[in-house]
Amino acid sequence: MSREHDAQRRHVAGPGYDTLTGLPSRSEILALITIELDTQPSDHHFSVLLVDIDGFREFNDALGPAQGDALLCMIADRLAASLRPGDTIGRLSGDEFVVVAKGCHSISARAMAAGFASIFEPVFELGERQLTLTASVGVASSNDTDISATQLLHNAAAAMHAAKAVGRNKYHVFTDELHHTNRTRLELIERLRGVAMIERELTMVYQPIVELATGSVVGAEALIRWNHPELGLLMPDAFIPLAEDADLIVPLSMWIIAEVAHTIADWQARNIHLQVGVNISPAHFATGTLATDVIDIVDTYRIEPGRLALELAESQTLHNLDAVHYQLRDVQRHGVLIAIDDFGAGFSSLERLATLPVDTLKIDKSLTQHLDSDNLHRRRAMTTLCTALVNVTTELGKDTVIEGIETPEQLQICTDMGVTFGQGHLLGRPMSVAALEQILALHSTHSESA
Repeated sequence: MSREHDAQRRHVAGPGYDTLTGLPSRSEILALITIELDTQPSDHHFSVLLVDIDGFREFNDALGPAQGDALLCMIADRLAASLRPGDTIGRLSGDEFVVVAKGCHSISARAMAAGFASIFEPVFELGERQLTLTASVGVASSNDTDISATQLLHNAAAAMHAAKAVGRNKYHVFTDELHHTNRTRLELIERLRGVAMIERELTMVYQPIVELATGSVVGAEALIRWNHPELGLLMPDAFIPLAEDADLIVPLSMWIIAEVAHTIADWQARNIHLQVGVNISPAHFATGTLATDVIDIVDTYRIEPGRLALELAESQTLHNLDAVHYQLRDVQRHGVLIAIDDFGAGFSSLERLATLPVDTLKIDKSLTQHLDSDNLHRRRAMTTLCTALVNVTTELGKDTVIEGIETPEQLQICTDMGVTFGQGHLLGRPMSVAALEQILALHSTHSESA
């Protein structure tokens, strides 16, 4: 609705208006866009800006539905207060809002989208909580006289997804090239939903984890790849975000855990004993079924204690620890290990090592890459920081893995600082099960010869 009418309409929403926020609904917005398209002069344009709140699902799961709704109303108020006279804001669904900016060509709309970042900068105070939110914005303008309201809104949505693809808190302006990109995106989602898992286009590779003192492979991190029949080998960054957006991440996670468990069970039968880490999405915790899902798979494949590890990425989405603590305890009781992955890449907190049932800390490669830097100040700082992390982790009785070891000098520094385990291209790139077994057999042969 227009800014000046927001306060009086919030609690009297009728047909065509969202019952929670009082804002125009999708149908009302589409009707408004249609009117603008039919009545605008040929030399005047307007723009549609689709605003999607980054990671809102995780906030909503952590806060609960009532406080989640209250947060949505606060977001709606802020957005409405930022509009120019005559602009209209509506709520499409969930955490998606749309702004119809009259008399606003694409350059002005770009500036408006960039300005939304400042709208979200002040924290949102919800009871005793202070929440920091960001938004991804897609912009589409009415330059094409033959375009429909539905297509214009669709274009804004495509631009918004393009903004999310390059990182949160971004905006993107729709271009014709996005038609192809969006079509490819939808095709990937549908194939992932349908035949990708069934026809085994998805496959797992394993990057070795090495005991630095001996050079022995003691574990591996399981990583997914997609052998797409037309696009070739796709890395996780190309499809994991799509799976998250399309609510496919939990079924995909289940497929990965089962696939890894099958491999571990086969190794157990052949007396190959490795610890294998599997990355877990925060969305799986939000379902509340992670513990039972993992335990069922562990029991089905009779996985021995200490063979499977769940790796939780160091990220802002795990700041609300209560939602995950009990699930981790449950899987830990069944012999599944817990690792914090990519520590140092995000919002690192040593408190997690004490409050979460963590067995292993994996130090992110963003720290490792500076251990042999030509910048002596940065080199000393990172060496000091990594040494401190290793010492703290050791004192807490937990294992440490340093990721991203790529040079002999980095390896030597890690060994000197007392790191027990390492991972990185110098020690072994991600490889197939068969290739990893060859390395294990070769090392075993050398050991017996010695």
